[in-house]
Amino acid sequence: MSEQMQFIGFSIEQARLFIESIVKSCLQESNLSKGLSETPLNIRQACKIIGVSAPTLRKFVQMSLIRRHDLGERKKVFYLSELEEDIKRIRSMNQKPEPED
Repeated sequence: MSEQMQFIGFSIEQARLFIESIVKSCLQESNLSKGLSETPLNIRQACKIIGVSAPTLRKFVQMSLIRRHDLGERKKVFYLSELEEDIKRIRSMNQKPEPED
């Protein structure tokens, strides 16, 4: 069950600053725990890095091969560290075992 807090005796400015500090703290913890403190990449930048077209990248995202973060209805971003991990995983899936003699 979540706690409820009442801002009795707080001015509106004090309540705003309090909430702002909590949100900033949560965002910092989230970025550190996810390792996403790096700069987000747009679709063009991601395509250039991995060497595919935008439709191909969208298909990879749809197939859950590449991770994408939706930061709103029209804002889609990628992170370099995740792209590198995803590409390594895709390449390892495509490697065929050598035939045994």
